[in-house]
Amino acid sequence: LGDYLDECRTRGILTVRIIHGKRTGTLRRIVHAALDRRGDVESYGLAPDRSGWGATLVTLSSPD
Repeated sequence: LGDYLDECRTRGILTVRIIHGKRTGTLRRIVHAALDRRGDVESYGLAPDRSGWGATLVTLSSPD
């Protein structure tokens, strides 16, 4: 996940959808914990569309 987000920032992709599925929520919690540890994540939240709690939308800060 970290490498993917780093590459997105390098390429100027600052809004990212991470699909973690809906099952038990374990993977969602792992993804959210990883996002909490990153300094370049401006915000994140569950997708407001039909993917709902099966995907997280992330906003990254622009690279310097």
